Amino acid sequence: MQLLLNALLFHLFFCASTYNNSMEKRIKRILSIAAVAAAGIVATAAFAVCAVFPNKYAHELNAAADEFGLDRVFVQAVVWTESKFDARAVSGKGAMGLMQLMPDTLTECATAIGERADGFDPKVNLRCGCYYLSLMLDKFGGNKSAALMAYNAGENNARRFLNGERVFPETEEYLKSVKRAEKVYDVFG
Repeated sequence: MQLLLNALLFHLFFCASTYNNSMEKRIKRILSIAAVAAAGIVATAAFAVCAVFPNKYAHELNAAADEFGLDRVFVQAVVWTESKFDARAVSGKGAMGLMQLMPDTLTECATAIGERADGFDPKVNLRCGCYYLSLMLDKFGGNKSAALMAYNAGENNARRFLNGERVFPETEEYLKSVKRAEKVYDVFG
C-alpha cells in the first residue's frame, strides 16, 4: 500500500507536467485510486480472516447458544478452537465433532436434553456442547476461564487448577486460543 502511494505521489509531483488537468483533479484521481486499492486490501484481509476463522453452521450454532444462554461469539471461539468448524473431527483421545465431546459426555448431555447421541451431527453436537458448556459456567459461577478449563481438562482438574495446582500446558494454550478466537469473532463473526 505504501509503495503504491509513493508511486502515485511521485507521478503527481514529478510527472504532472504531462497532464493538462488541474492539480485538484489529479489529487482527486490519486485519492480515488488509493481508496480503491485500500478497499481491495481490506476485502482481501476480510476474506482471509473468514477463511481462517469460518462461521459454518451459523444457524445451528446461534440456536444452540441462545437455547442455553451463551454468548454466540464465545461459542464460535470454542468451536474454532476445538475443531476449526470440522463436523467430522476426531481427536486422538476420541472426542468428536464440532465441540469435540467425549463419547460419555456426549451421551450424558444428549440424554439430558432429549437428543440422540450423534456426535457428528452439527446440530446435536452444538446443542450438547452448549449444554455442557452452560453447565460448566453454572458450576463455576459464570467464570469463563474456569468453565473453559473444565471443558478442556475436566471439572476435577479445573478445581485443582483453581486451588493453585499448575494448569496443564495444553489447557493454558487452549485458554489463550479461545480468547484469541473470541477477539476475532467479536470483530468479524
